[in-house]
Amino acid sequence: MARIQARKGKKRTTYTATVRIQGFDPIARTFDTKGEAKNWAADIEKEMRMGRYQDVRPVGKMTLSEVLERYLEQVSTTKRPNSERRDHDSAKAILSGIGSETLLANINPNCLATYRDARLRVVSPSTIQKEFALLSHLFNIARREWGLPLENPVLEVSKPRIRNNRTRFLSKEEAQLLLDCAKTSKNKKLFPYLLVLMHTGMRPSEAAGLKWKDVDLENRLVKLQVTKTDMRYVPLTETAESVLRSIQPTEEENNGYVFLPQSSLRSASVMNVPCLYFKKSFGTVRIKAGLEDVHLHDLRHTAASHLLMAGVDLRTLAEILGHKTMQMVQRYTHLLNDHKLKAVDRINSLGLE
Repeated sequence: MARIQARKGKKRTTYTATVRIQGFDPIARTFDTKGEAKNWAADIEKEMRMGRYQDVRPVGKMTLSEVLERYLEQVSTTKRPNSERRDHDSAKAILSGIGSETLLANINPNCLATYRDARLRVVSPSTIQKEFALLSHLFNIARREWGLPLENPVLEVSKPRIRNNRTRFLSKEEAQLLLDCAKTSKNKKLFPYLLVLMHTGMRPSEAAGLKWKDVDLENRLVKLQVTKTDMRYVPLTETAESVLRSIQPTEEENNGYVFLPQSSLRSASVMNVPCLYFKKSFGTVRIKAGLEDVHLHDLRHTAASHLLMAGVDLRTLAEILGHKTMQMVQRYTHLLNDHKLKAVDRINSLGLE
């Protein structure tokens, strides 16, 4: 739908018509009369809807803001909710740091390196990598699908290394302590939620956003439809299955979600990141348990580590966790050095008797 905006100057009033149709870059033009603006906008809208519109503006005059807006409308909306939200956050930071009116043709490796160095002072390397991933995909889409004669300058810029050295996982004793404290929480869904995390290796928001229609208690399987990667099935231990049965609602009480109450569904932040519902209650419980350094995601590490120690092979572990590559699960193997030492000690006297 076109928007007509009057601009009063010292000598005359002009009228700027802006046309925004999904699938096209926003386009604006200024006229001396409101009638001319309306007629032009109507013609442009008609051509766009009939598929006959051709943007004749050279790429050298396209701004970063225009192209990013088109990407968010056409590409980001096809992604999963969390990915779409991350794209919007990254786009906002990019426009603020580089400049919304910066011409697309002026975005070069030097420009991006300057942006990277400035951002590193306030955000983590992983955040910059996400922003660069968005920009890189934007340039690739613009070249391959939108027919813009552009090279991808992101490929020429060094990305900051992510030093993800966090390898915290809970021992059996720590896991028991945390769950015992969770039983005393005012949040009655906290204990079953934490136990399910420990027994499945699901990501915190995958478990928090779980719906009863995706839980098959008879076959002890959970179908995860909204995930970071692809849809997958996650098996339930007998303990996890039993705990879920204990909180299974009646038909009258069922709002669809396993762990989220009706009141939380009004929160946009919880709907985008479901595990936020447990942020406060989990924070209280981990302090009570003396485990202040434990994060929700560490329960995923805990499940992975104890599965490995129980003899589960890496390929099966990757399928359970939803990792696409074996490299992703290799990070857990070095956590098991003590376990390996105890294993080889079983043959400590070999050849010495």
